[in-house]
Amino acid sequence: MNRRTVLAATGAVGLGSLAGCLSDVIGSQGHDYERGTIDVTVNGEPIDLEAPRFQAENADNSSMDFHLHEGHEHWYMEGDRVTFAEGIDLLPHFAYEQMDGAHVVTIDGTVYDGRDDETDIAFTVNGDEVDPTETEIHDGDSLQLEVTTDEASDD
Repeated sequence: MNRRTVLAATGAVGLGSLAGCLSDVIGSQGHDYERGTIDVTVNGEPIDLEAPRFQAENADNSSMDFHLHEGHEHWYMEGDRVTFAEGIDLLPHFAYEQMDGAHVVTIDGTVYDGRDDETDIAFTVNGDEVDPTETEIHDGDSLQLEVTTDEASDD
């Protein structure tokens, strides 16, 4: 799977690209992007996806295909349609791989490997568990990535 799709934009073109979905959010009708909600939890604790390090504005390599913006609790997709797995892989400080048929997710440098008996990784779209490598994201989708490890029962 490709790592981040690099937005090769500079100067006003780059700012204009990022501003596109933000200006539409603020009030114009008929936007050219799709958006929905996303929640990521590890052992029941939500990851603060509004933290600056996860935002397109602060990423070294940003993706218009799937991204987050400061001050907004939504995911945005302006380019090519992506699967849930590809979307996770495009976010700064996140990575997704499939190894031996199992999900492997990295969040902020911590690897969660679904091949481990003590690790469960679940992807849901609109409340239904899905295969993230097959499920494409659409406007209005509510996404959830839930990671549970044996550390959750040690607390």
